[in-house]
Amino acid sequence: MLKQRITTALIIAPISIACVFLLAVPGFSVFVGMIIVVSAWEWANLADFSGTARYVYAGFIALLLGVAWFAPPLPILAAALAWWIAALFLVTAYPRLGKTWSSKVTRLLIGVVVLVPGFVALVQLKQSVDNNFLILLLFFLIWGADIGAYFSGKAFGKRKLAPRVSPGKSWAGFLGGMATALVIASAMALWLGKPDLATGRGALFLAACLVVAVISVLGDLTISMFKRKRGIKDSSNLLPGHGGFLDRIDSLLAAGPTFSLFILTYGWQ
Repeated sequence: MLKQRITTALIIAPISIACVFLLAVPGFSVFVGMIIVVSAWEWANLADFSGTARYVYAGFIALLLGVAWFAPPLPILAAALAWWIAALFLVTAYPRLGKTWSSKVTRLLIGVVVLVPGFVALVQLKQSVDNNFLILLLFFLIWGADIGAYFSGKAFGKRKLAPRVSPGKSWAGFLGGMATALVIASAMALWLGKPDLATGRGALFLAACLVVAVISVLGDLTISMFKRKRGIKDSSNLLPGHGGFLDRIDSLLAAGPTFSLFILTYGWQ
């Protein structure tokens, strides 16, 4: 299993980074849209649908992505942020509040608020100044938080972060992940030469990166909550050793809209 995970990661990561650098906005949007549509097919499984219904839902999300391409991004990203704030309460209260979102239709509607803003966020970042840097920063914050959490949790993790949702996560891992994300944000800002970390704008940038890292963990926990409710370990088996696409981009779907909303609202330089 570990060999499969490493092999798949070594294939996926270079392809993703190459698409960030080599594709223009239209091609990049198609690439991201394809991943989101496959993830929608997987999300229908989380909502307890099977067969043709999963393909219909994936087609519906594809249609919404086309509409979102022409829509103002700010309301879509703001709606996503509102959802992730609500998700925080649902995760911390699980399974007590499970009945509020357990119906199939409700889970499909939640999928819209999770998947479509994820697409909008990455497309908006691709159209921003220093676009490739910002997308890589987003990726590195998420990966850094995950890797930092793994090693610090393995070394010091005793008190569980959300035992009813994801028993493997600990508070020590969470804090280690946040520290790693801050180091990465600082290093990348120093490498690019902006923003100046000694200024108020630099402090705001670091605070935003920390919030993005926190919400990336929430995204992971939220998808884990839906999988636990559904009684499955992975959203699919499309990626050997990793489960499905949704299992790989769960953190990105939460962190991406938050980061993109910050860039649109405050800028970052």
